[in-house]
Amino acid sequence: MAGLDHLARLPRTLSDRWWFALPAFTLLLLTPTLLHGVPFLTWDTAQYYHYGAQLVGFGTARIAPTIKFNILRRSEIVKEQGSGNLDEVLGDSATTALTKFDKALIDQKSQAGGMATYGGRSPFYSIWLYSVAWTFNLWGILVTQAAVIAWIIWRVVTHAARAHRFEAGVAIVALGTFGASAWFVVGFVMPDIYAAIVVICVALLFAYADRMSSLERVGLAAILAASVTFHATHLVVAVVLTLAGIGATHLLRSEGRPLRVRALLATGSALGVAVALQFAFDAAARAVLGASPKRPPLLTARVLADGPGRLYLDSVCPETPFLVCAYRNRSFKSADEFLWSSAGVFQTMSVEQRLRMIDEEPRFVTAVAMHYPLSVLKAAVANAVEQFVLVWPAEAWMDPGVSFSDPALSGADLFQVAPFLSLCVANLGSCVPALPEALIASSIAITLLLSFAVIAAHFVAAWRRTTGTQQGNSAYKRAIVFASLILVGLVVNAGICGAISGPHARYQTRVVWLAVLAAGVLEAAHPVILPWFRRLFAEASQS
Repeated sequence: MAGLDHLARLPRTLSDRWWFALPAFTLLLLTPTLLHGVPFLTWDTAQYYHYGAQLVGFGTARIAPTIKFNILRRSEIVKEQGSGNLDEVLGDSATTALTKFDKALIDQKSQAGGMATYGGRSPFYSIWLYSVAWTFNLWGILVTQAAVIAWIIWRVVTHAARAHRFEAGVAIVALGTFGASAWFVVGFVMPDIYAAIVVICVALLFAYADRMSSLERVGLAAILAASVTFHATHLVVAVVLTLAGIGATHLLRSEGRPLRVRALLATGSALGVAVALQFAFDAAARAVLGASPKRPPLLTARVLADGPGRLYLDSVCPETPFLVCAYRNRSFKSADEFLWSSAGVFQTMSVEQRLRMIDEEPRFVTAVAMHYPLSVLKAAVANAVEQFVLVWPAEAWMDPGVSFSDPALSGADLFQVAPFLSLCVANLGSCVPALPEALIASSIAITLLLSFAVIAAHFVAAWRRTTGTQQGNSAYKRAIVFASLILVGLVVNAGICGAISGPHARYQTRVVWLAVLAAGVLEAAHPVILPWFRRLFAEASQS
């Protein structure tokens, strides 16, 4: 009899173990990509990998010149020719021996076109991508980011669901993966997934930091610091969410102060480390190359594409000294065309002109905003709203075979760790999902609408508990704080990405699946919808 009781308790014992739950969650998150057969890529992936190869190769040659690393042969550092634009010669790789890394080559690289664009690529993500992909191939990247998400979700449900954490975790991961957009960002070789990680980490810390062990807080802070360094927008999202978290903790009156202190210590340390690392990289680049990599003029392109920038140029050119005056009559319909099209503006400029336009950007954008403040604000809000509703991964159906058959990418060194790209190029259409995009988009939209409805129902229930005779319990209040910060993260992400870069489906897809997580945490902490369904089914079965 005792043996039977032991066997009956075994499944529950297994599901309560992190070493069982984490592989289960990780496998669920990766299942769609495994069924797809190949990771999801874009041409940006090739640029990140190439940049990482350059940085690792340069560091290997400069920091450890006496160690004969085989990695140098794989990094294939590019010797720029002609205009020196890294983008234009992405496939023109050549192995560079240690003795060739002299001052002349460094000076050459400091004048390269990449200096005018690669500031928009995180050196830290580039190094991470190159190092992991070179060691384990691209699946190593996917397994790593899926495992990180799995661990964080496990910690979330441990704090919110307690006894039913495994069931809650499986439900959240399954709905987020198969119903929303988590499947794409987990299987996408880009820093996009780390935007979601930033939002979850900050929300989790400001909801439960005082209930965490020191080791858990340190782990979350380390993951947050790494995620923030992987893209500039992640830092802005993290800062805004931290400020929102400070305010949100006031809902927890009895626990507010210790919770706030521990959460601030973790998030502040993570953000401080991330900022320090970026400053250190910029300082090192200036010391070695004479200048740090520059970010492309995204805001210049944005205000021009939205209209206020053109109006300003029409009123002040040619008297104004802004370089962009010479291009005000150039035909382009979007910021992407202005920046990246061969028929646009930025790609047709010399290196010196690109750097000048980048240097003029703060003054130009400020002048436009001062002359047409309402127009700039209206366009930014419209872009943010449009960004917020772009929730399906349209990029998943962009054929990598087409992208990497372009002469500029056909020889990219990414092929070394992604040999399947050759098959994608040879068989166009073979590397896109078999399921129709419209079907997936509809499924995601329905899942998200239901998730937002659940969140709204919980907010109403929580408001009634605090305004009526019942007082809300602490666990439910913490779940409300967590869900509120998730929603703030979704809004902030849409505002930053839509207003600066312009609406792209991928930018909101990377975080919008967190609505499923927020709804699941609320329901796990204080069931509202499940009891209603049980009553509904009970009544239906009796009739």
